[in-house]
Amino acid sequence: MAMRRLVLGLIAALILPGCVAVKEPIGTSVGYVNDPALEGLWIGKPDEKKPAGYYHVILNDDHTMTVIGISPRAGDDKASWGVVELTTAVLGGHHYLNAREISESGGDPQTADDRAAFYPLLYTVKGDTLALFTFDPDKVKAAIKAGRIAGTITGNKLGPGSFDSVAITADGAHLDALLKAPDAPALFAPLMELHRGRQ
Repeated sequence: MAMRRLVLGLIAALILPGCVAVKEPIGTSVGYVNDPALEGLWIGKPDEKKPAGYYHVILNDDHTMTVIGISPRAGDDKASWGVVELTTAVLGGHHYLNAREISESGGDPQTADDRAAFYPLLYTVKGDTLALFTFDPDKVKAAIKAGRIAGTITGNKLGPGSFDSVAITADGAHLDALLKAPDAPALFAPLMELHRGRQ
Protein backbone atom coordinates (compact mmCIF):
# COMPACT_ATOMS: atom_id res chain seq x y z
CA MET A 1 0.00 0.00 0.00
CA ALA A 2 2.92 2.36 0.50
CA MET A 3 3.60 2.22 -3.22
CA ARG A 4 -0.06 2.95 -3.96
CA ARG A 5 0.35 6.25 -2.10
CA LEU A 6 3.65 6.94 -3.80
CA VAL A 7 2.23 6.77 -7.31
CA LEU A 8 -1.02 8.53 -6.49
CA GLY A 9 -0.31 11.28 -9.00
CA LEU A 10 0.52 8.83 -11.76
CA ILE A 11 -2.01 6.06 -11.22
CA ALA A 12 -4.66 8.00 -9.37
CA ALA A 13 -7.53 5.69 -10.19
CA LEU A 14 -6.05 2.90 -8.11
CA ILE A 15 -7.18 4.54 -4.92
CA LEU A 16 -9.35 7.55 -5.69
CA PRO A 17 -13.10 7.03 -5.08
CA GLY A 18 -15.36 8.10 -7.90
CA CYS A 19 -12.63 7.81 -10.52
CA VAL A 20 -13.47 7.72 -14.23
CA ALA A 21 -12.63 4.62 -16.25
CA VAL A 22 -11.79 4.87 -19.95
CA LYS A 23 -11.98 2.24 -22.69
CA GLU A 24 -8.78 3.29 -24.49
CA PRO A 25 -5.80 5.48 -23.59
CA ILE A 26 -5.73 9.15 -24.53
CA GLY A 27 -3.86 9.91 -27.74
CA THR A 28 -4.43 6.81 -29.86
CA SER A 29 -5.50 8.97 -32.83
CA VAL A 30 -2.32 11.05 -32.89
CA GLY A 31 0.34 8.72 -31.50
CA TYR A 32 2.71 9.14 -28.59
CA VAL A 33 5.81 11.34 -28.46
CA ASN A 34 7.86 11.75 -25.32
CA ASP A 35 7.72 15.15 -23.65
CA PRO A 36 11.29 16.17 -22.71
CA ALA A 37 9.87 18.61 -20.15
CA LEU A 38 9.06 15.62 -17.94
CA GLU A 39 12.57 14.15 -17.91
CA GLY A 40 14.48 14.12 -14.64
CA LEU A 41 13.74 14.10 -10.92
CA TRP A 42 10.44 15.28 -9.42
CA ILE A 43 9.52 15.52 -5.75
CA GLY A 44 6.02 15.58 -4.31
CA LYS A 45 3.72 14.56 -1.47
CA PRO A 46 0.70 12.52 -2.62
CA ASP A 47 -0.28 12.30 1.06
CA GLU A 48 0.39 15.39 3.17
CA LYS A 49 0.74 13.20 6.26
CA LYS A 50 3.61 11.23 4.71
CA PRO A 51 7.16 12.13 3.60
CA ALA A 52 7.72 13.35 0.06
CA GLY A 53 8.09 10.79 -2.71
CA TYR A 54 10.82 10.93 -5.34
CA TYR A 55 10.06 10.22 -9.01
CA HIS A 56 12.74 9.95 -11.69
CA VAL A 57 11.44 10.09 -15.28
CA ILE A 58 13.52 8.42 -18.01
CA LEU A 59 12.77 8.91 -21.72
CA ASN A 60 12.92 5.68 -23.76
CA ASP A 61 13.64 5.32 -27.48
CA ASP A 62 10.20 3.80 -28.16
CA HIS A 63 8.34 6.95 -27.02
CA THR A 64 7.46 5.52 -23.65
CA MET A 65 8.79 6.90 -20.39
CA THR A 66 9.80 4.96 -17.31
CA VAL A 67 9.18 6.44 -13.88
CA ILE A 68 11.08 5.01 -10.93
CA GLY A 69 9.52 6.12 -7.65
CA ILE A 70 10.84 5.84 -4.11
CA SER A 71 8.80 6.25 -0.94
CA PRO A 72 10.83 6.67 2.30
CA ARG A 73 9.98 4.79 5.48
CA ALA A 74 7.17 6.52 7.40
CA GLY A 75 6.08 5.24 10.80
CA ASP A 76 4.88 1.66 10.41
CA ASP A 77 5.10 1.85 6.61
CA LYS A 78 8.25 0.36 5.14
CA ALA A 79 10.21 2.16 2.45
CA SER A 80 9.08 1.06 -1.01
CA TRP A 81 9.73 1.63 -4.67
CA GLY A 82 7.93 1.09 -7.91
CA VAL A 83 8.04 1.48 -11.67
CA VAL A 84 5.40 3.15 -13.84
CA GLU A 85 5.29 3.40 -17.65
CA LEU A 86 4.05 6.63 -19.21
CA THR A 87 2.98 7.71 -22.67
CA THR A 88 2.23 11.33 -23.54
CA ALA A 89 0.19 13.01 -26.26
CA VAL A 90 -0.87 16.55 -27.17
CA LEU A 91 -4.45 17.21 -28.25
CA GLY A 92 -5.62 20.72 -29.09
CA GLY A 93 -2.62 22.14 -27.25
CA HIS A 94 -3.47 20.23 -24.07
CA HIS A 95 -0.92 17.79 -22.64
CA TYR A 96 -2.06 14.35 -21.51
CA LEU A 97 -0.38 11.26 -20.14
CA ASN A 98 -1.35 7.64 -19.63
CA ALA A 99 0.21 5.78 -16.70
CA ARG A 100 0.52 2.02 -16.25
CA GLU A 101 2.01 0.30 -13.22
CA ILE A 102 4.85 -2.08 -14.09
CA SER A 103 6.27 -3.14 -10.74
CA GLU A 104 5.76 -2.54 -7.03
CA SER A 105 8.85 -3.03 -4.83
CA GLY A 106 10.26 -5.52 -7.32
CA GLY A 107 7.08 -7.57 -7.70
CA ASP A 108 4.32 -7.56 -10.28
CA PRO A 109 1.21 -5.40 -9.80
CA GLN A 110 -1.16 -7.11 -7.42
CA THR A 111 -3.78 -8.31 -9.90
CA ALA A 112 -4.21 -8.94 -13.61
CA ASP A 113 -6.46 -5.88 -13.75
CA ASP A 114 -3.68 -3.78 -12.20
CA ARG A 115 -1.24 -5.02 -14.85
CA ALA A 116 -3.60 -4.17 -17.71
CA ALA A 117 -4.99 -0.88 -16.40
CA PHE A 118 -3.88 2.55 -17.56
CA TYR A 119 -4.74 5.86 -15.94
CA PRO A 120 -5.20 9.07 -17.98
CA LEU A 121 -4.20 12.47 -16.62
CA LEU A 122 -3.96 16.04 -17.85
CA TYR A 123 -0.73 17.80 -16.94
CA THR A 124 1.00 21.15 -17.18
CA VAL A 125 4.65 22.06 -16.69
CA LYS A 126 5.30 25.65 -15.63
CA GLY A 127 8.86 26.37 -14.65
CA ASP A 128 9.86 23.78 -12.08
CA THR A 129 6.28 22.72 -11.23
CA LEU A 130 4.47 19.74 -12.72
CA ALA A 131 0.73 19.88 -12.04
CA LEU A 132 -1.37 16.73 -12.49
CA PHE A 133 -5.14 16.69 -13.03
CA THR A 134 -7.53 13.75 -13.02
CA PHE A 135 -10.98 13.42 -14.57
CA ASP A 136 -13.64 15.07 -12.42
CA PRO A 137 -16.43 12.45 -12.16
CA ASP A 138 -19.19 15.06 -11.86
CA LYS A 139 -17.97 16.97 -14.93
CA VAL A 140 -17.67 13.75 -16.93
CA LYS A 141 -21.16 12.65 -15.83
CA ALA A 142 -22.52 15.96 -17.09
CA ALA A 143 -20.72 15.49 -20.43
CA ILE A 144 -22.17 11.98 -20.79
CA LYS A 145 -25.69 13.19 -19.98
CA ALA A 146 -25.32 16.04 -22.47
CA GLY A 147 -24.30 13.59 -25.22
CA ARG A 148 -20.81 15.03 -25.62
CA ILE A 149 -19.21 11.61 -25.10
CA ALA A 150 -20.46 8.03 -24.83
CA GLY A 151 -20.32 6.59 -21.34
CA THR A 152 -22.09 4.91 -18.49
CA ILE A 153 -23.05 6.04 -15.00
CA THR A 154 -23.77 3.29 -12.49
CA GLY A 155 -25.26 4.22 -9.15
CA ASN A 156 -23.38 2.97 -6.10
CA LYS A 157 -25.61 1.34 -3.50
CA LEU A 158 -23.08 1.34 -0.68
CA GLY A 159 -24.89 4.10 1.15
CA PRO A 160 -24.21 7.75 2.06
CA GLY A 161 -20.80 8.98 1.00
CA SER A 162 -20.45 6.41 -1.76
CA PHE A 163 -19.76 7.40 -5.37
CA ASP A 164 -21.29 6.56 -8.73
CA SER A 165 -19.15 4.54 -11.10
CA VAL A 166 -18.43 6.59 -14.21
CA ALA A 167 -16.95 5.13 -17.40
CA ILE A 168 -16.19 6.68 -20.79
CA THR A 169 -17.06 3.95 -23.30
CA ALA A 170 -16.18 5.88 -26.46
CA ASP A 171 -13.31 4.61 -28.57
CA GLY A 172 -9.96 6.39 -28.66
CA ALA A 173 -10.78 8.57 -31.66
CA HIS A 174 -13.94 9.97 -30.05
CA LEU A 175 -12.21 10.42 -26.69
CA ASP A 176 -9.39 12.32 -28.39
CA ALA A 177 -11.89 14.49 -30.27
CA LEU A 178 -13.50 15.50 -26.96
CA LEU A 179 -10.14 16.24 -25.36
CA LYS A 180 -9.01 18.45 -28.26
CA ALA A 181 -11.75 20.96 -27.46
CA PRO A 182 -10.67 24.31 -25.97
CA ASP A 183 -12.73 23.64 -22.84
CA ALA A 184 -11.46 20.07 -22.34
CA PRO A 185 -9.39 20.95 -19.23
CA ALA A 186 -12.66 21.84 -17.49
CA LEU A 187 -13.38 18.08 -17.34
CA PHE A 188 -10.44 17.65 -14.96
CA ALA A 189 -9.79 18.50 -11.32
CA PRO A 190 -6.43 19.21 -9.61
CA LEU A 191 -4.75 16.11 -8.22
CA MET A 192 -1.27 17.07 -7.02
CA GLU A 193 1.85 19.05 -7.79
CA LEU A 194 5.42 17.84 -8.14
CA HIS A 195 8.47 20.07 -8.04
CA ARG A 196 11.66 19.54 -10.00
CA GLY A 197 14.59 18.26 -7.99
CA ARG A 198 17.89 20.04 -8.50
CA GLN A 199 21.25 18.30 -8.36
